[in-house]
Formats: sequence, structure tokens, C-alpha cells
Amino acid sequence: MAKEPPLISRRSERTMLALFLGPAVIIVLIFTIMPALWAIYVSFTNRALTGARSVTYDFVGIANYVKLLSNEIFLHSISLTLWYTLWTNIGQFVLGLATALFLNRANLWGKTFLLAAVVLPMVIPAVIQSLIWSSMLAIGEYGTLNRILGLVGIAPVMWLREAPMISVTLVNFWNNSGFAMILFLAGLENIPREVIEAAQIDGANAWQTLTRIRLPLIRYVIMLWLLLNTLGCLGVFDLVYTLTRGGPGNRTQLVGIYIYDQSFKFYELGMGSAASVILLFISLIIGLIYVRVLRVTL
Repeated sequence: MAKEPPLISRRSERTMLALFLGPAVIIVLIFTIMPALWAIYVSFTNRALTGARSVTYDFVGIANYVKLLSNEIFLHSISLTLWYTLWTNIGQFVLGLATALFLNRANLWGKTFLLAAVVLPMVIPAVIQSLIWSSMLAIGEYGTLNRILGLVGIAPVMWLREAPMISVTLVNFWNNSGFAMILFLAGLENIPREVIEAAQIDGANAWQTLTRIRLPLIRYVIMLWLLLNTLGCLGVFDLVYTLTRGGPGNRTQLVGIYIYDQSFKFYELGMGSAASVILLFISLIIGLIYVRVLRVTL
């Protein structure tokens, strides 16, 4: 029978584990858990950012939640956020998978350069990306895309006014498809070549190999990316705010921008906190569904 490790050895292992995990736990506690708990508390009050109610405020119970859930503007923001998340996931999945399949080819010339080009947007800060795309989508002949359209005789398009939500979604395709490509490529490269070759010998064409061999074997990678990307899309703020400020009107006012407006534009911290808690609740539900599906696929 194997001997149990000495008591001193087990104590030293627990001490080392605490030393390694301690700083991370403290950071998560201070910057994640405590602000979340504070936001939940403030959501039940009428606290304001400035004025008398910033110091002396009252407990209003679920009044903020009732007001939000009966507010058409807030419900519209939730709807926009869910549609934005859906189309972003679809677009990034298609682009990321297509790029990963292309880069997964054996003996591909310039693979390192192409990989770096796809990943490049991920290392550029979101605000800088938004400023670059603001210039490209600018009105009239000053926008890069409109100059290109002018070369073929097409009239300039006011991208961020006529199709603001589509423009924002397409920009996000370019920004974050590299993350999907990295995960998908890692999963595809872990598939043994013998499995693909055996399927091809049995007469499977490219589409059958993709749908019946490659995708099922990397389904856990796809679900993990879908979970992370969905949570990121639900809480998006900087990209959309820099491009459109939520406009024109409220056509791109996602929940993140609605929370910002309520908290720092109208100074209603209670309402902004309640909206953020609702968004957190929606994120938790979607996250739990993904985790459940991920366990089943594994």
C-alpha cells in the first residue's frame, strides 16, 4: 500500500497553494466581487452621483427594477444587445473558422505572417480601433470606404447614420475574429492527421470531413469560445460608445451605454446599478446554459 505523505509535507503544499492563489483571490475580491455587491446594494436605493441624494439617499426596494422593466428604452437596449450578440457570434464564428481552416493547411507559405495579420487587431486598444474605423466610416468623401465606393461610381454612404447597428457589428467582426481563429486553429491542429486521411480514403468530401469530423472533434473549443465571446458582447461599451455614442437616437444604445448614460449622464446611480444587475443576471443565465451544454458535449 502507498504511504500517505507526511503531515509537514501536506502543510507545506497547502501553504504554497495559499501563497500562489492568495494574490489572485484578493484581486478578484477587491475588483470584482466587492464592486458587484456594492452595485447590488445601490440598485435598491435612489442614490445619485451628485446633489443631496449623493450623500443622503433612501432605500426604495425593487422600485428601480420595476421602472426599468416597464421602460421601453431599456427593453429596447436589451433587445439590441441580444441581437448584437447573436449576429456578432455568427459573423466571428464564420470568419474565425474559415481563417483557421485556411491556416490549418499543411505547408502553407507565409503562415506566420498571415497569423500575425489576423491577430493584429487584438493587440490594438479598442478606443484606437474605434477611432480608426470612425475615419474609415466618415461621412462624405472624407471616409476611406466612401472614397473606395467613389472609384466605382457609387455615391457616398452615411454608414453610422443610415446603418449604425450593421456598421458597429461589422467592425466588431474585424476586431475580435482573431480570438475565434486562435482557439479554432488550436483545436484543428490537435486533430490527428490519420483521422482526416482515413475519412478521405473512405470517400468523404471536404464538406463531410468538416461537418462530421473536424467540427465534432473541436466542439468543446467552440463552446468555450462561444461562452467567452457572448459574455464579452453582452457587456460591450467602448467600441460602440466611441463610434456612435449610442445614436443616432437610441439605435445603437446597448445596455452598456444605457448604464453609462443613467449613471454618469443623468447621475442616477440607483437606476444605473439596477440596469447593471439585470445585465449581470442575464449574463449568468446564459453562462449557466453554456456551461451545462459544455458539460454535455464533453
